[in-house]
Amino acid sequence: MKIMSQLRHLLAILLLSISTISFAATYTEGKHYLKLDKPVKTITGDKIEVRELFWYYCPHCFNVEPVLSSWVKKLPSHAAFIRQPAVFSDRWINGAIFYYVLEQLDEVDRLHGKLFDAIHLHKTAFIDQADFIDWLGNHGVDKDKANSAFKSFSVRVKVNKSKINTVKYHTSGVPALVVNGKYWTDASHAGGEFEMFKVVDFLIAKESK
Repeated sequence: MKIMSQLRHLLAILLLSISTISFAATYTEGKHYLKLDKPVKTITGDKIEVRELFWYYCPHCFNVEPVLSSWVKKLPSHAAFIRQPAVFSDRWINGAIFYYVLEQLDEVDRLHGKLFDAIHLHKTAFIDQADFIDWLGNHGVDKDKANSAFKSFSVRVKVNKSKINTVKYHTSGVPALVVNGKYWTDASHAGGEFEMFKVVDFLIAKESK
């Protein structure tokens, strides 16, 4: 499984390198990306916000994660990346809780990708809170701190905010990428999972003018 994960990352880097070869591509509003009627307030100050809406249990999110991770490192200095777990219904809530627990524990960088692997490669069943806490413990996280984070008020607030924001962006699924609270694209509109990044590069350039 570890070898498979490493191969995915190597393939992602190759695909990203191919996809970012410079062509003077132009993308069309309403076809390759959609413009929100009411822009959503960003949280990145003067920087262009690039927000990913994702769900840990989404196989498409799992597929693009290695490419996304490599692509984010190449964002221009005037852009900032934000992750947001989408919450379209109650069955999406655990995915949001998992992310915000990792965030509160300052473990996103180390364990975000590993959690995707646990669900999609290792078929780990997170039936309840205890299962997730045990998984964190197996990865060196203090289980008492993890339990406290899981039950914390701040995590509940962030999950509820994700519910509200998911509706505001008017996306139809995940993964979706939102640029500056104004535009969003997904694989269906962009023409494929990896084409999304080309469209977002175009939108960042558009917002930079």
